[in-house]
Order: sequence, then structure tokens, then C-alpha cells
Amino acid sequence: MLFAEDEYVEREVELEAPELPGGKLVLRLFGWPMGCSGDIVWRGAWGALQALLAEAPRLRNRRALELGAGCGVLAFAAATLGAHSVATDGNEEELPLLEKNAANFRDSNGLGGSLSARQLEWGRAAAERSGLGPRSFDWILGSEIVYIPDCIPELAETLAFFLADTGEALIANTAVATRTDQEEARELLCKLQLVDTVRPLLRAPHASPRGAAHGLRLGTLARCWRDSGPKALL
Repeated sequence: MLFAEDEYVEREVELEAPELPGGKLVLRLFGWPMGCSGDIVWRGAWGALQALLAEAPRLRNRRALELGAGCGVLAFAAATLGAHSVATDGNEEELPLLEKNAANFRDSNGLGGSLSARQLEWGRAAAERSGLGPRSFDWILGSEIVYIPDCIPELAETLAFFLADTGEALIANTAVATRTDQEEARELLCKLQLVDTVRPLLRAPHASPRGAAHGLRLGTLARCWRDSGPKALL
């Protein structure tokens, strides 16, 4: 474990959401001290959270899988919006934090969502061993998980294995490592096409909501679906 449980920091993430009671999406969850991979919201997560809010009516009673979850903010948000979410990370040392946030999840909006946590490595072989089932998730979520080129093929295999026939993946990425800049991050997302059953559509996400770094220029949000899916001809 990288940090003891008593070193976790509880924080609140708040976004405008007129369609929800009170007009806001409020997430209260634990993370590591600032500067660690379990920070509550990395930069790319703001774009993914905004995209999730835009899809809120399509999340209720659906299955959502977050990859490389860290503290699990995207899975937590999807569950708050009514999805049955699974927050995963390949790093065993991340699990206590994920499990703590899953245990503390409450269906505060009464939309019937749920949240669980587990370890999941990437790649087809690991997906087959997971017991989660092929094509079993309507939504696959990730933020700041596409900045190491060697991981792209296994990420693409994971998307192809778990994404439902009519499902969609949202993968947000910015320049989070010294080895990449924003253009390189965009090129890495394009390489998700290594698996021909998954197609990315790239666009810039919304501006950062209040609470994010001011003036931050976010990177790219990839929306992926199967060639046989309803958006395949877009």
C-alpha cells in the first residue's frame, strides 16, 4: 500500500448539473495527498465528467467500467447518475483506496446506482480471466490513462473485449507526463484503432468547471464504439 488508510484525504468535487436535484453533481470521495496518482481529479477527468453529465439519461441502469481508476472518480460519478459501476485498476496498491470509496458510496440522488471495486489488468488474456464477461459494459471510462505508448495495444484489447454491442467508451487524455505533449497524447488515442472493432471519434472536451485549474487547455476526449454499433457511420 502506497499510503496508510489514515493518510487518505476526503475531498468534494462539484459540477453544475441542472437535471439533478439541487442543480449540481456533488461527489465526496477519498484520494491520496496531492501529487500522487490517486488525486481526486486529474486534468483529463474534468472533460470526462462533463461528457458523463451530458449523457446522464443514458447512464441509469447501465453497466459502467472505469479503467486505471486511481480513486475511481468517473465510476463514482456514473454510479451517482444511476449506473452500476465497477472501478478497476491494474495496480494492486490502488485497491484499498478504490474499495474505500466503493464502500462509502451512497445513492444520494435515488437513481439506483451502485459501485464496486476490483483489480483488473489490461489485455485480452487478463479480460478473459476476470470473469466480468465479454461485451458486458455499456460504458467504459478512463482519464489520463493513455500516455504510455506501450500500453495502447492492451488498452484497445480491453475495450474490444468488454464494450457492449451498443456501448460507448469515453477516454480523456491531456499531457500528464513529461514524455508527452498534447499532440502526442492525441496521436496515442488514435492508436486505439489497432483493434478494428473499436473506432474513436476525437474532439476537445468542455472547458474545466469551477474548481479546476484556471486557463487550463484540456487535451482530447475519445469516444469509441463498435463498427457494428449505432454510431458506426458517423
